[in-house]
Amino acid sequence: MFNRLRELLGEYNGISAENVYPFAGADNALRAIFYNLVEQGNTAMFIEPTFSMIPILTFLRGLNGITISSFECGEWWCIDFERLVDEASRVDITVLVDPNNPTGSPILKGNKDLFLTLAKKTNGFIVIDETYYEFSGYTLADMVEEYPNLIIVRSLSKAFCLAGFRLGYIIAHRELINILSKPYTIFDIPTPTIAAGIAALENHRYVNEVVSRIVELREWMYKELRKLKFNVYRSLTNFLLVKDSRDLKNYMLKRGILIKDIGKNLYRITIGDEDMCREVVRILGDLQ
Repeated sequence: MFNRLRELLGEYNGISAENVYPFAGADNALRAIFYNLVEQGNTAMFIEPTFSMIPILTFLRGLNGITISSFECGEWWCIDFERLVDEASRVDITVLVDPNNPTGSPILKGNKDLFLTLAKKTNGFIVIDETYYEFSGYTLADMVEEYPNLIIVRSLSKAFCLAGFRLGYIIAHRELINILSKPYTIFDIPTPTIAAGIAALENHRYVNEVVSRIVELREWMYKELRKLKFNVYRSLTNFLLVKDSRDLKNYMLKRGILIKDIGKNLYRITIGDEDMCREVVRILGDLQ
């Protein structure tokens, strides 16, 4: 079953099964990278804010951290790409979530010229977390054979609706896959999770329907919240980022809806089904 899962992941991504390896969730894929490719005292670079496990793993591994801050730029969040490139020669591992979590904004956007600019300055590994690939539609996965220091992290939690099954995977050069997979066995992922992954990948056409509907609802909610004068940003993921000085998390929680507080005055709202989206807009509308 494990090998069948690898074959299907390879087919889904248009690559060889030797270039892909599954893990019990994308966070465990990141953990494998941090614990096998860098050592205490090395330097990691990542965007701030970003997926919480990245700074946590940086701390746990005793790495020095260099952060590239995101900043508001109209309807999106941006980074100083020149600074990212300038710092790249000093670090052992660069980790980019693209589109970024929690801003929802693109970083390299699958642009090979931007990647090559970064790669030329990079002495260490470049890890691109493409958890939201199905929503963004762009990837650099086809570059891994040419660039052995490039690692792509993916997940079946979002578009495949398998969050509770904990199934992620890495796409990389086959020699790097051999290094990263060495401490693991085919028994590290529970059999029900493997079976769910196989079933999903054998019938993955429904993913397009899921993604299409979420994108449609995301754009609808974005426009509705803008009408209500909320400071909401565009997104290439399955969530929206809202900036508001009020305590939106507790306000929504008292009304039976959980949103994520991800920083000072910043809240991440995941796109649910149509009824939930309408309910979120209605409740937030009562604040105005």
